[in-house]
Amino acid sequence: MDINDGRQTTVRNVTKSRSPANLQASQRKAIRAVFLERKDSYVLPEVARLTGVTAAELRRRVRAGDRDAEKIGRAWRFTWRQLTNFALEVWTLAEIHAALGSDAATVLPPLLSLRSVTVCLPEYIVRALEMVAREDRTTIDATLHVELVDFAGVWSKRMEPIAPGYRRAMLFPAQD
Repeated sequence: MDINDGRQTTVRNVTKSRSPANLQASQRKAIRAVFLERKDSYVLPEVARLTGVTAAELRRRVRAGDRDAEKIGRAWRFTWRQLTNFALEVWTLAEIHAALGSDAATVLPPLLSLRSVTVCLPEYIVRALEMVAREDRTTIDATLHVELVDFAGVWSKRMEPIAPGYRRAMLFPAQD
């Protein structure tokens, strides 16, 4: 964090390990597989491998109702939408964009493209964002994104006529 004039604060990523530039080759490959090699369904071990969550942990989440999946025979199966919803919790949009590169424009809704903005916030808000990002081991960008999703939802009916595709981006992958 750099203090400018005592009132403005410029914030950098709190957790460098979650920076898109620090994605491991295996994570890039997994992200590309999820978004570019779409399949109708995935078995639980495959979802675990792609997302980096252990099969035991994923099975526990499914049984607890924290993850959507369907049991077919003895195997839990995930649809592409279910996998993608989980992937959007595992990786930030910045990480997904970094892994997909120019392919992001072909598989993500246009209004899910990333755009940098500069804001001036009171120090107490910045410190809260830094703390949450540090505790969640993510970036301030990702933390702020999570906080602003509800805000965006409140305005969806008004925004759709102004920005066609707004709801599709907000609900992705539900409508794809």
